[in-house]
Amino acid sequence: MSTSDSAAAFDALRRIVRYLRIADREIEQACGLSVAQLFVLRALSDTPAQSLADLAQRTLTDQSSVSTVVARLVERKLIDRKPSRVDRRRAELSLTPAGRRVVLTAPLVPQARMIATIDEMTSDRRAELARSLEGLAAAIGANAVSPAMLFEDEPATKNGRHRRGTRGGARAASGTSPRARGRSRA
Repeated sequence: MSTSDSAAAFDALRRIVRYLRIADREIEQACGLSVAQLFVLRALSDTPAQSLADLAQRTLTDQSSVSTVVARLVERKLIDRKPSRVDRRRAELSLTPAGRRVVLTAPLVPQARMIATIDEMTSDRRAELARSLEGLAAAIGANAVSPAMLFEDEPATKNGRHRRGTRGGARAASGTSPRARGRSRA
């Protein structure tokens, strides 16, 4: 890859990260939620989820990441969590009336646009994108951190530090994460 190709790739990554950060701030200012929280609310807006696994599949993330977001939304009374009528070990998730009001008035989430754009690619182009991004993640050591939901804080441990191997990694522990620089989450 030439220097100009490297610069173009790095510029594209910076534009994507900046786009996501700007969207996160705009959503937080508009409705007091993180972009990840609003993404979960929107995923439940058409159809309740039959389980956390169902919601994780809809949001293209892992169950533990979506569980953290759901817990915050249940606490804020935007999602209702009830035991499943079919399988009492599962929790059915649905929007509360307050959650529906948020979805109706909140801006669109960038994840939905990105997913739709990726889905519109040919299968060969999607596979190429996935291979390229996976290769970059592996080469820079990003495979060592779990793929949490975009711009959602990791829960702090008892000593107030974020867990290792989670989003923010050394940044969160060093106090230089976006949240540590003064951005707070509701």
